[in-house]
Amino acid sequence: MNIGIITRNPSSWSSSQLIKAFHTLGHSVTTFRFNDIIAFIDSDKLKLIVNDEDILKTFSAIVVRPFGRVSLDQAIFRIDLLYSIQDNGIPVFNKPSAIEKCVDKFRSLYILKMNGLPVPRTIVTERSSLALRSLYMLSSSDVVVKPMFGSRGHGSTKICIRDRDILWEVVRSMTFVRRTAYIQEFIPHKGVDIRAFVLGDRVLAAMYRYAYPGQWKTNIARGGKPLKIDRLDPYIEDVVLKAAKILECDIAGVDVVSLRDSIYILEVNSQPGWKGLQEVHSELNIAEEIAKYIINKVRK
Repeated sequence: MNIGIITRNPSSWSSSQLIKAFHTLGHSVTTFRFNDIIAFIDSDKLKLIVNDEDILKTFSAIVVRPFGRVSLDQAIFRIDLLYSIQDNGIPVFNKPSAIEKCVDKFRSLYILKMNGLPVPRTIVTERSSLALRSLYMLSSSDVVVKPMFGSRGHGSTKICIRDRDILWEVVRSMTFVRRTAYIQEFIPHKGVDIRAFVLGDRVLAAMYRYAYPGQWKTNIARGGKPLKIDRLDPYIEDVVLKAAKILECDIAGVDVVSLRDSIYILEVNSQPGWKGLQEVHSELNIAEEIAKYIINKVRK
């Protein structure tokens, strides 16, 4: 098989690991970026051209790595490209409907909540005055202001609800540049949460993520430290698998905060990294597990 990997950086750790894994399993790999693609629509055909080749005639499957920071135009076009690839019979991992849900924090949160899964209380509005006026609904002493689209903790700010001047400036600056105010109750996780890596219908691996001393963000990309979880709590495992399935993810990184008597799903990442997980799960070759899963799914 010839596998196409759409990645911002073919030399990144995750992309390099995937390339190596597919090669080890006897398959060829071509990497390219979204901005390398030309979509050509004629009266009777569609061509998606990259490096003078038609994606629709070249690849057995497409693997999508993170979009990164993109404009709304770019995000929509990239999702459209993935749909057009899938509609022409080429499997995409993750499928565009999964990516479409997960990159939009409000939509993914709404879908999870409507399916009975536990998520933090959240306010979303386009008006800064409404945002501040509605803070009482969160019943939280601290809140987290996040960008609607984004990952790895970029742009997230924790603010004490009593610091209304600071909160006002942060929210107002977002709405001023036509960004939606997304404000979530801060779950007091004491600097630790759980990342579960879902592959198909199983949790392949899981870890605790510890925030850097004095910080609250646990993202490995933001300095968090991983600690292996040998066996995930069955209830958490069940919730994590349900979340990935509801959002149609073949591959997912599900972030969960576990308190004494409850858990909360913070985010479901449809384009997860796994470097931290690989560090603490040396018994696994996560990239090879992903590659095997994709190959088996394509063959079916």
